[in-house]
Formats: sequence, C-alpha cells, structure tokens
Amino acid sequence: MSIICALCYLLSLLPLWLLYCMANLCYIVLYYLIGYRNKVVVQNLIHAFAHQTPQKRQEIAKSFYQHLCDLLVEHIKALTISPRLLLQQVTIKDIESIEKFYRKGQSIILVAGHFGNWEWIADALALQTSYTITAGYQPLHHKEIDRIVLHLRTRFQRKAIPLTALFKHIKSHKGAPEATTLLIDQAPLHSGHGYATTFLTQPTTIGVTAAKLAQQCNQPIFYIHIERIKRGKYQAKPILLAEKPTQLSIQEIAAGYTRRLEANILENPAFWLWSHRRWK
Repeated sequence: MSIICALCYLLSLLPLWLLYCMANLCYIVLYYLIGYRNKVVVQNLIHAFAHQTPQKRQEIAKSFYQHLCDLLVEHIKALTISPRLLLQQVTIKDIESIEKFYRKGQSIILVAGHFGNWEWIADALALQTSYTITAGYQPLHHKEIDRIVLHLRTRFQRKAIPLTALFKHIKSHKGAPEATTLLIDQAPLHSGHGYATTFLTQPTTIGVTAAKLAQQCNQPIFYIHIERIKRGKYQAKPILLAEKPTQLSIQEIAAGYTRRLEANILENPAFWLWSHRRWK
C-alpha cells in the first residue's frame, strides 16, 4: 500500500467532527493562501451567472470552496464509513419509485451530476435498495488515486465498470437486476459527440452515454435529485425521466436529465463542482 493510500485510510478512521475541523483549515489554505483553481472557478461563475453582481459570485465561490473541502474529507471518510453512520448522514426519499422496477425484474439507469456528495448517495442507495449498484467510471491516470476511487465505488457490494466495457456488461448481464449509476455533467470524450444545448446560459455539449444506454437497453432512467440539508447531511430523491426509453430519442432523454441537473444547480449553486473547466 502506498503512502497516499495508507494516509487516506488512517484519516478515514477519524470522527467526522475532527475531519470537518481539518476541512476548515483546508478551506483557508485552498481559498486564501493557494487560490486553488481560482481562475477556473471565477470564469465558470462569470459564464453561468453573468447577471449576478461580483459580490454574489464571490459568495458562491467561497461557499463552493468550503463545500469542496468538506467533500474531500467526506470522500476520505467513505473509505471506512459504517452503514449505520452513512444512513445517519444520507436520506433517500421515495425508494419505492425504484423498488417497483426491481420487483418487475428490470434493471435501471440512475444519473446525477457532480453535485453534493454523489459517492455517499450511491452508497446509501446500495444499502437501501434491492439493486446491486453498478458504477460506470473513467479510469484515472494516477494509479494510486484510481485505486482509492475504485475502493470507494466497490464498497457495500457496489460494482465499478469502465465506461468502455459498460454497454457490453449491461447487455450480457443475466443475474439479478442492477442499477447502473452515471455522472452526466462530464464533457464528452470526443468533440462533436453529445447533446448540444444551452446549459446555465452557455452553449454546452452534454454527454449522452446514459441516454444511449437507457434507450438501447430499454431500461427506465432516473435523475437523482440531491440536496445538502446542512453540513454532512444529504437528501436524495430519484425522479423518473423515462419508463420506456425506446419511445424517446437519445436527445430527448439527454434533455430530460440536463434540465434536471440545471435546476438542481440553480437551487444551490455552491454544491456543484465549479473547479472543473466547464466552458472554453
């Protein structure tokens, strides 16, 4: 085990209150001393909220950096968090909307953005639904970080499948129904492929992997609406986008989850991952 992995595992054993104290210090360093990806965050916020005052955008930026530091320690805690503690931190509403498809023997697609704490939400879904949660993911170049991410996404009997093998896995799966989770606000891997739309007032191309999987495999697709109730407390609700995706085009399915994500962000903009370059 590398030093990075060992340190993360040791830190994950600390209580949440102490990890949040560390997050407070991390916020001071990242925001005030280093200015971590400050230009990217500021430019993204100017693009998305040009109608807002500079003071308002600064408020969003500061809240985002506070959330980013909380998210870092929460992801570390996820390495060893117990089911009991996780379910104290995360509430899933309307589980029945998912469970009824499991009883029919249907696999489903669950999509969300880089919003709130998507990893805790996926773990809570794995603990509270009958489905095996299968995560589609893009392997990372940094082997040690990739190892940590893989561990996170295979806890509580979750599966992690590379995006390049995901379609084959879904088509060939013969066991109990699975719920495939995908993050939808990532840029398409190849330019020219995706759903072209206006997103947060900007011309944007949204990835259509989830839409294609839902339509071609004819699996009901849900958007997971995430709220951060307070520090460390999250609530999520699955919202059915299409029960019979074969009756819709890929563009129509993608439009459905794009508009849901946009509304989710506008409710609480600080909890989206603004440190990624969203627009050129």
